[in-house]
Amino acid sequence: MGAKALTTITIIVAYFLYIFSIGQKIKHKVLKDNFGHNSFRELQEEGVDAILEGRDLLMILPTGGGKSLVFQLPTLIKDGVSIVISPLIALMQDQVASLKAQNIAADMISSAQSQDDIEEILYQLRMKQLKFLYLSPERLNTQWTYDLLKTLDINFFVIDEAHCISQWGHEFRDDYRSLGNLKHNFPHANICAFTATSTDNVTDDIMNQLRLENPLLLKGKVFRKNLFISAERRLSNGYPQLQAFLTRHVDESGIIYVSSRKKAEELSSFLNTKGYKSLPYHAGIPNHVREQNFKIFVNDKIDIMVATIAFGMGIDKSDIRFVVHMSLPKSQENYYQEIGRAGRDGEDSEVMLLFNAADMVMQKQFLNNIDNEEYRSHLETKIDGIYKYSTSEICFHKQLAEYFNNELDPCKTRCDNCLNIDSKRQDITKEAQMILSAIYKTDQNFGKNYIIDILRGSKEQKLLANKADELSMYGIGTQLSKKEWFIVLERLIELRILNIGEYSVLKLSQEAVKILKSQMEVDIKSSRLDVDKKVKQVKQREEFDYDEELFELLRQKRSELASKKGVPAYIIFGDKTLKHLANEKPYDKKTMLEVNGVGEKKFEQFGEDFLDIIND
Repeated sequence: MGAKALTTITIIVAYFLYIFSIGQKIKHKVLKDNFGHNSFRELQEEGVDAILEGRDLLMILPTGGGKSLVFQLPTLIKDGVSIVISPLIALMQDQVASLKAQNIAADMISSAQSQDDIEEILYQLRMKQLKFLYLSPERLNTQWTYDLLKTLDINFFVIDEAHCISQWGHEFRDDYRSLGNLKHNFPHANICAFTATSTDNVTDDIMNQLRLENPLLLKGKVFRKNLFISAERRLSNGYPQLQAFLTRHVDESGIIYVSSRKKAEELSSFLNTKGYKSLPYHAGIPNHVREQNFKIFVNDKIDIMVATIAFGMGIDKSDIRFVVHMSLPKSQENYYQEIGRAGRDGEDSEVMLLFNAADMVMQKQFLNNIDNEEYRSHLETKIDGIYKYSTSEICFHKQLAEYFNNELDPCKTRCDNCLNIDSKRQDITKEAQMILSAIYKTDQNFGKNYIIDILRGSKEQKLLANKADELSMYGIGTQLSKKEWFIVLERLIELRILNIGEYSVLKLSQEAVKILKSQMEVDIKSSRLDVDKKVKQVKQREEFDYDEELFELLRQKRSELASKKGVPAYIIFGDKTLKHLANEKPYDKKTMLEVNGVGEKKFEQFGEDFLDIIND
């Protein structure tokens, strides 16, 4: 090769290196100025680069891992508009409000808008004034929408909550299947799919259904070290356990998930009588009231939202400090998605699951109307899996990681199981024999309450009518309270020594025979029988010290500014940023811009207001 050719190649390489370096500088400038971050989180930069290069992408990143930034940042660099497909109107409204608060042109087209609103959005699209357009899959799957999109300069498509496209996922939606047509109709636009939860089977299904071409697959770790996870059997309605839990989350934002609309209303009313500020959220509430409740919560006017799973994906609030499940979720995917609402800002948060075996029976009853036997069996396996997760004594974080095909060592300090790994155990073989004998002598025809009443010598009319008081087991179990007997019974169910049959009657397994013959022993964690000693101190020390009085003043200012602008408080600055401000105490624009979470755009809007408080 001649010297002239070598010189030409050198010039070309140098040119591309120059262009690359310029691109890197622009990328990091947008990261700081628009989003206030000094550096990317894990996998974010790889995702951003893939989109800027026009490559298809599937990103599986835990809630709070920063998925939104991965597609929002490239849009601010590239020409054209990004089309974001999202499953819930509430979620779209939240993200559009967040972008607008950052002075980024974004809007949505949905059934919640008037025709005048839609006409205004269409005008902005024609004038190339919008950078983001949010659509639901139902809205996308119309000829009108396809005709509109073909008139636009689309840079790429974003599929949010991409697991909804897979029937093997936990929130399958028929209309998501139509997204497989995007590649055919828009061959020059790359497709970028995002989800927080995906097993290997679901991952393959997403890529196949969306027809992604040579996609980059980025999969983050499931482990979220800022979450403390606990699970315990629900005693009665679980209200006393919930109250004990809430004593360590006073004046903090949280979500409590319940299994029905009625329970959402009842629990919210109960909490309000106990001095908590709470509202219900479920599909039975009129749309305008539900939206109002949502806004009240995200604007910090109340602390607790009591919700059915209708609230699952519709919340982007970053400072939720706790999530409680009052009954068993449908699957580990659902559970992981829902606890993911806590601690999105990376701050320490706590999640608690209350459950019992009856929850599993109820969940399986919901499957009776599913005709597809294979699909019904698949969902039944998921229910068995979440029950096994709840009752196991293995690290909760490790179990979740393994479910999503990640490897993880036990967390040691971030879940109830690890903290109690060396706890004392108590032999309950004698109590188990009492229960099994009572079940056997009543021909396996009754449920838990009836069997416990026999052991405790209840005078219930039904027992006396059936001559249960003549059984040798009648009244021999008064040494345990009814709550304690329930716990022993649950232990036998989780060990499969007892099975729950039709109408919730108790059935003996083969293992039960071994216990009755004293060929097998049963034990339990002693702490599980300490019914009145459930309050645990698990709040972790902050990663850094900060001026708490100043932090509260900054929170008040944030709330005041949020009310004036009509946006959720966390959109202005998250709690973590306020804590950094209260720690580092910047005194001018330069020092404030050095604080992680503060960028040029945010400083222009709010910087002086917060500096005034700090300098005072």
